[in-house]
Amino acid sequence: MNDLIISSNLQKSFPTIVDGLRKAQSVLDQIHSFEDVERVFLMGAGLSPNTYRSYLTAVRQLYDFTGGLNPLQITPAWIEKFYDYLVKKVDRNTAYLRVRGLKKFFAGIRNVIPFYTSPFEIMSETLNRKLNRTKKGNRTKKALLRGELRALLDFLDQDKTIKGLENYAISLTLVTSGLRASELCQLCWDKLDYLEGRYIAYFIGKGGKDAEQELYPEAVNAVKLYFYKQFNRMPAPGDRFFYSLESYKDRQFTPLVTPTLWVRIRDIGIAARAAGIIKRDLQFSPHLFRRTYASLLFKAGMDIKALQLATRHANV
Repeated sequence: MNDLIISSNLQKSFPTIVDGLRKAQSVLDQIHSFEDVERVFLMGAGLSPNTYRSYLTAVRQLYDFTGGLNPLQITPAWIEKFYDYLVKKVDRNTAYLRVRGLKKFFAGIRNVIPFYTSPFEIMSETLNRKLNRTKKGNRTKKALLRGELRALLDFLDQDKTIKGLENYAISLTLVTSGLRASELCQLCWDKLDYLEGRYIAYFIGKGGKDAEQELYPEAVNAVKLYFYKQFNRMPAPGDRFFYSLESYKDRQFTPLVTPTLWVRIRDIGIAARAAGIIKRDLQFSPHLFRRTYASLLFKAGMDIKALQLATRHANV
């Protein structure tokens, strides 16, 4: 890429702007592949794992669509072309979420280049409205009803194998705490306090922020029971709550990770439907239990502000 040529008059009159232009040129020169985009703009941004993956998918798709164009060279026209391409491949709601991820990504570039202006800040109102269209209909996500949840937990509690005990402990912990998948996988015994009859877990929450959540005593006891069954001992301070089920020669069990957790919850849903426990069309995922936690609290009379605090949502 050609060197940035700046007149001496501009350098004297606007030294701060010149520094910003030089920094922009430096960033342009660093981008030769998508891996460079990820390294420069995404790594070290303090994003939660799920947000990071979402941004990565959206930005990767845009990068491939533009033939490897540097993000600093993206214009509103490129965003519109990419959106038109997306709606031919996926439904409008998915396209909306991809564009929303791009909007946050480009806004975050300011952390790297303060003088940068996002293409979303200079696009027309007409294009803005177009990008914000979603598929009509009820988009409210489903949650388990109280009766369905009780039946599901009773069903899981019947399996006394190591996997069965862990599935029950995972499900009970998620649905009584509202933890996100990445948060559950972080839980560690030395980050759990018992204060005045309450268990408080500490972990890194969404956005890389320190967070805490009360855990239901029955759920903690279920985790202890599973742990003892798998390791034939009680948990030590440095142990995680949950581990994988597979081990190999000369290799210890590894802590449960988010992708494996999603598969386990999906399989729980498949088994529950096959057994006739769940009859509705529900997509089983860790977030189904988080929605169920919030839904049951709301139906029990918790006001929306208190519910926001209980679920640790940034926006009410």
